[in-house]
Amino acid sequence: MAQVLLVDDDPDLITRNEAVLVTAGHTVSAVSRPDECLEFVRKHPPDVVVIEAVLQGTPAGLDLARSLSDMSPALPLIVLSDLNRYLSARELAAQDRDGWLPVSRFLEKPVSPEVLADEIDHVLAAAPSRRRPDPARCPE
Repeated sequence: MAQVLLVDDDPDLITRNEAVLVTAGHTVSAVSRPDECLEFVRKHPPDVVVIEAVLQGTPAGLDLARSLSDMSPALPLIVLSDLNRYLSARELAAQDRDGWLPVSRFLEKPVSPEVLADEIDHVLAAAPSRRRPDPARCPE
């Protein structure tokens, strides 16, 4: 199946999602910080990345999604979010514009691991052939 990279700072959530994804036949790796994610993608490009929007209490996952999209435009990205707990309605509305987040799917949490596995299968089926990240576009 596919190499899936989970980016989340909640070890319990990683464990639940990993168990279902491995059962579905995927190979799963996990990191908890944006810098770890970028390094992993440079060295071991996955087939899909699942990113928690809020990492260490900030919306760092959104910036990470933008960096990954710049680095590897064909890489499917899924963002999991409960941003409504962290951003006001006005802040959320300010983000709601075309192209504000270059992801394949944006899923409002909670998302069951089974639904996540189904979404991964859908984005992989729709993804263009995978390209390696462009080293010239990789942030240091």
